[in-house]
Amino acid sequence: MSKRLIWILIIFMTFALVGLIILQGYWLRSAYKVKDDHFSQQVSRALSEICNRAEARETILEISNEIFSLNNGVQNIPVLYRINNPNALLLDSTKKQIAISRQSVLFNQTNSQHSNTKITILNNDSVLFNKVISKCKPDNFCKTISQIDITKELQKKNKTLFVEKIVNKLLNYNEDVSKRIDKALLNAIIESELKNQGINIAFEFAVKNIDGKIAYSSSNYKNNFSDIYKIQLFPDDLFLPPNYLLLYFPKKDDFIVKSLGYMSISSILLTLIVIFSYTLTLVIILKQKKLSEMKNDFIHNMTHELKTPISTISLASQMIKDKTIEQNLKNLDKIALIIEEESKRLGYQVEKVLQIAIFEKGSFNLHIKDINIHDLITDVYSSFLIQVQKCNGTLTTNFEATNYYAEGDEIYLSTALLNLLENALKYCNKEPEIIVSTKDTKNGIIISVKDNGLGIGYEDQKRIFEKFYRVHTGNVHNVKGFGLGL
Repeated sequence: MSKRLIWILIIFMTFALVGLIILQGYWLRSAYKVKDDHFSQQVSRALSEICNRAEARETILEISNEIFSLNNGVQNIPVLYRINNPNALLLDSTKKQIAISRQSVLFNQTNSQHSNTKITILNNDSVLFNKVISKCKPDNFCKTISQIDITKELQKKNKTLFVEKIVNKLLNYNEDVSKRIDKALLNAIIESELKNQGINIAFEFAVKNIDGKIAYSSSNYKNNFSDIYKIQLFPDDLFLPPNYLLLYFPKKDDFIVKSLGYMSISSILLTLIVIFSYTLTLVIILKQKKLSEMKNDFIHNMTHELKTPISTISLASQMIKDKTIEQNLKNLDKIALIIEEESKRLGYQVEKVLQIAIFEKGSFNLHIKDINIHDLITDVYSSFLIQVQKCNGTLTTNFEATNYYAEGDEIYLSTALLNLLENALKYCNKEPEIIVSTKDTKNGIIISVKDNGLGIGYEDQKRIFEKFYRVHTGNVHNVKGFGLGL
């Protein structure tokens, strides 16, 4: 896949992912706004019901107080006049008593025999009994006083006065709001109405006057709360300064998010999965692209590494076959030595590639046994010392470990140590100084190779164990290698 095609694919995938995230974000925001508006409507309905209940309670309380006061006054009204004429009948008791105010009834139609007979109902709250003058003689003037007629009239006037009294008292209320409805009762009403609206979360409230002074509030209420719901308490007060109920929900956002349900959770989860998949795909594409570039570099380096010994062997064979050169001048021993060394070099490079193939397939077998690490280092030291000396360098050992036995494969450990020494020698722009040392640890032994070479940058250190990776120096590699040693 070409570099251009890869970048086009990445751009399209990125646009698609960003568009998906924007759409999901817009949908979630719209859903949240709908739920928030619904929540506000529920709170508004609850606040209206709270005010209605507070006013209704106050009205009922005043009516109850008036009725209680009225009933107490009815029970203690004395009888001031009685009809004592033997020709008149007066019942001293009745089943129904009616309270009246500022009204009087006077029986003033009498004849000579009943001139002293009268019925008077006093002013200022008296009781009218069901009295009927009966058993009259023919020469007497009789008149029946109907309780129903008088009762209806008195009830009508009494009801009017009663209602007027209650309304006047409610309109001219001059008590502090904390006395009109106490904190505990208001808290109970708020909680009840919120539950009726399906809002079962914690809340804080306060009652303020028009000047912003708090009459009382819940324990955790603070003046710096935002997103507060507000309504006037006792809105029918015409002549009193208004008082306001303020309501705040600390966990409103959590409640709304929770109310969105599993759809929002699944939407977010799917979006995260898409983002993760996109990121993973992008990383794999870029990694494969980098691997492809490193393989191309490997093939390029391998070609040069193999071409050199092949060219040398080819040149040596041509010298042997060249008949124009006398046999005594050909120096066959030297040519044979060159061919042998180049053949070994060629075989060594091929062996490296084969080992990598074996490692990739996982088909290699480790021969684990107890190894004397110091002896292993000494053997490698002996075989590599000549190469160091050719570069006028030094190779020394520093054995500090006392427990120098370990389990491992002797061949692979030797190869790993040899690769480190080769890198120390190759990547040095002056006379090499290489030190191989050992140290004890709690769980084993540490083998370290220290040199005075170029060093490896911090970013490159993370990738030195990657296959085919070599420290980037542009298109020029002054040091030959495949990036396979480590």
